[in-house]
Amino acid sequence: MSSNTRTLGRTPAISLLLSLAGLAVSAYLTVTHFTADALLCAEGEVIDCGTVTTSEQSELFGIPVAVLGLAFFVFMSVASLPYFWRHKMVHWARLASIGVGVLFVVYLVAAEFLLIGKICLWCTAVHVITLALAAVLVSDALRRSNL
Repeated sequence: MSSNTRTLGRTPAISLLLSLAGLAVSAYLTVTHFTADALLCAEGEVIDCGTVTTSEQSELFGIPVAVLGLAFFVFMSVASLPYFWRHKMVHWARLASIGVGVLFVVYLVAAEFLLIGKICLWCTAVHVITLALAAVLVSDALRRSNL
């Protein structure tokens, strides 16, 4: 283990675990997007995954948001592997990607509340994972800048 990797503490492991969790939920949402009646979620006045995942906002430029999330978490999982913590370009790519991910979460949460009027619990899980991953990566970047 390089000295640079040792100074990172648990950040690589935590970011990898969060990325894999996001990958798992995004994979599930991607499968359910293409499989009728496969989505397991409560349906009620406020919580209704089916309405959210089939809404107009569930696609961006004809691409299912779930597929975009899947691609995002595939990249974040690979970029969070221990080997890639030694590469400065990957560090910046991780930060740029999580910045885009957070902006996308803001858009999707706004769409759920303001446009759709329903909340998807699976989507919320992805949002929470993305924000947690952002907190880990940004705090790591700030810590690195003070070294």
